Amino acid sequence: MRETWRAFVFLVSTSVRTEPWRSAAALLEPLARLSHPLLAIWLKYLTDGVLEQNTNDILIGVIGISVVQPLMFVIALVGNDMRVVLSERVGFAFDRELTRLAAAVPGLDHFERVDYRDKLELLRQSQTALGGSLNNLLNIVNALFAGGSTLVVLAYLNPMLLFLALFALPAIPIAGLQQKWQRIGEERSATPSRLARHLRGLTINRNAGMELRVFGLQEEIRERFRSVSLEARRPLLWSESRMVWTDAAQQAFFAIGYVGAVGYMLHSAINGQASTGDVVAAVYICRQVAEQVIWPIFAVSRLGTVLRAAGRLLWLSDYADSIEGQGGRTSPPERLQKGITFEDVSFTYPGTDRPILQNVSLTIPAGGVIALVGENGAGKTTLVKLLSRMYEPTEGRILVDGVDLADIDVEEWRQRLSAAFQDFTKPELVAHRSVGIGELANLDDEAAAADGLERGGASDVADTLPQGLSTQLGSSWSGGVDISTGQWQKLALGRALMRDDSLVVFFDEPTASLDAPTEHALFERYTNVAKSGSETGSVTVLVSHRFSTVHSADVILVLDSGRVAELGSHEELMERRGIYAELYTLQAESYA
Repeated sequence: MRETWRAFVFLVSTSVRTEPWRSAAALLEPLARLSHPLLAIWLKYLTDGVLEQNTNDILIGVIGISVVQPLMFVIALVGNDMRVVLSERVGFAFDRELTRLAAAVPGLDHFERVDYRDKLELLRQSQTALGGSLNNLLNIVNALFAGGSTLVVLAYLNPMLLFLALFALPAIPIAGLQQKWQRIGEERSATPSRLARHLRGLTINRNAGMELRVFGLQEEIRERFRSVSLEARRPLLWSESRMVWTDAAQQAFFAIGYVGAVGYMLHSAINGQASTGDVVAAVYICRQVAEQVIWPIFAVSRLGTVLRAAGRLLWLSDYADSIEGQGGRTSPPERLQKGITFEDVSFTYPGTDRPILQNVSLTIPAGGVIALVGENGAGKTTLVKLLSRMYEPTEGRILVDGVDLADIDVEEWRQRLSAAFQDFTKPELVAHRSVGIGELANLDDEAAAADGLERGGASDVADTLPQGLSTQLGSSWSGGVDISTGQWQKLALGRALMRDDSLVVFFDEPTASLDAPTEHALFERYTNVAKSGSETGSVTVLVSHRFSTVHSADVILVLDSGRVAELGSHEELMERRGIYAELYTLQAESYA
């Protein structure tokens, strides 16, 4: 109950915070809900006035229908306009909040968790309900106002007519059951819905489209998508079918009460206990009970859909806050004095049991260059992810000049990092901005972008573009051009060298799309640049599966199945004639 109330307060407060004046003005609309109950009164006066030749009654009925009813219509029109605009703006506010929260989670470990992905899928499915949440809330206020005024008119005509409301009471447990079925259906459909969305994405992804066509997978993907979509839809159909049948049962039960109420009023009129106008009004208002009493019950119940959506957004907010709260508030050093030390660091990805890193201990001296080598899956990139705080160690700790990295503010730490990753992004911006995002302060500085490319040994990429660094990237945009993976990688290298105050610079397989000699020359360049700037204390981390490119690093770490197999300089490791020497020799011979 506490969480439900919290979600309700969250919805209302977001509305008031977004549009305070429209939030107040939208409350005009419930007044217009008096139109249906009042129309029954005007019909009574008009009918009785005509039959009894009572001018006063006729006048009351005419004024009510010709003046009050149009006024109610205007109020409804204004209130509805306010509600629609307000709902749109509040919906946008929720979209912005969802985007902010999704980006606020500092690490990546939650993406490894199936439960998180399923909840995020449910939240994605709830976006429509969330966007229309305020609309639903105002509809509920309208419904309650209309229902209350309808019951008042029933009592005014004949208190016995209130018994008709009893035939609406089954809607309460029915609405509760329907919400339960809907929740179960949503939860059961989360995982297959996520898979269906993934398969649908493959059919419209250009890169995936190449393999789909080469291997003739179109029909296979379509069939799998159809099957999974049905699997995702089945729980929702299960809940919807039960809702339809219970709605029908409720309507049939109410119809019995309606016939009884109208029959009672006719009997009263025949016996002189009610006027003809009372009968006409009763026929009209009793019919309205189905909409003005039963509808509010279902409207309040279906608020559960909105509250669940709000609850999921609050869950994401709580999750982001809990993760953010785990980070320290210490600022990183202005410059590294001692270096970075791993103390018995182990790591296992969430949802798995196999350790990727086990008891890794090493020290990277300030101003030093360390190369991480090993077979695929040895843990090289995972070590980089730990150092960049995308994940936290399962065991052990990482020290930065003697301070636990977990105690350093994660955002401030990342502001002192730079990187060229193997899985680099391809931002389809103007080329110099695609490089400039490596240092937002220089986003629009084409000269700074050119310097970054020069430092990364990638200045030649500008010469291959039609308008140089002013070229729009991506052919899906007006005037844009497609570039090769190698060109994208060169832009990523330039992006990695935009910052000049980085404490740690990562090069994680940054030249995988380039040939071995070019990679070797670039690594030599990075190593020399790093060593020449050692007075700043920055650390450079090179990751490669090509042993021949990293021999000039100060320290070479050879990882084998997540463990430190060897550690030392190129000369030291060659003298040991271990794994490094063996693989280095084999690779050198293969390129000879």
